[in-house]
Amino acid sequence: MKKIPGILLLTILSVALIGCASTRTYRVQVNGYTEEAAVAPFAVGVSFFVVEDQDAANPLLEKEVKAKLDKLLEKKGYIPAPYEQAEYCLLFTYGMGTPQTVSVAEPSWGIGVGVGTGYWGPGAGYGFYWPGWGPYPYYSEIETFYNRWLKLTVVEGKQYRTAGKKAQPVWVGEARSIGTSSDLREVLNPLLLAAFEQFGKNTRKAVRTTIKQNDPRFVELERIQ
Repeated sequence: MKKIPGILLLTILSVALIGCASTRTYRVQVNGYTEEAAVAPFAVGVSFFVVEDQDAANPLLEKEVKAKLDKLLEKKGYIPAPYEQAEYCLLFTYGMGTPQTVSVAEPSWGIGVGVGTGYWGPGAGYGFYWPGWGPYPYYSEIETFYNRWLKLTVVEGKQYRTAGKKAQPVWVGEARSIGTSSDLREVLNPLLLAAFEQFGKNTRKAVRTTIKQNDPRFVELERIQ
């Protein structure tokens, strides 16, 4: 069996590590509320209309989120319908809380490569340093964390057309995550996916889920812009 040259092995390891580090992971907490103990009274196959906020600070982002909600509803088995005919309306709000700055201990690791000459002639040397190797395995770094949130509210279409925002909700879903990214356009994707995992349910308590950036569902939502 042929041996892989050391420098090539190092390169492969470096690429693998960089690839792993570049995949973001989002931890989302979801609460679902209904008046009943089990599920909301709307069933798969009913029609929905997603209501935009006409006073949204960014109307283009608002349209983008509406398009993503339309897609998620369709994948759940619901039917899109005009506002005047929809059996249910889906309202949504989202935002980001005040950033919090904290000191975080980070592990130290690195890769060293050197070229030189010795008893056996010219050659290359390399090394891989993992947390805990060496006298200073950790260092402190200042990180800024953001509280990102999404709220979904389902109301009966007929009642909403009559009473507007005073219509009684049949389901409310709240999704939250905390992380270092302040890109609301990006972080809304895992919030939407996590919320729809519990869509229509009374969760009774916060449900924690993990969404990765390379999740096919995430990638599909990113294409909607």
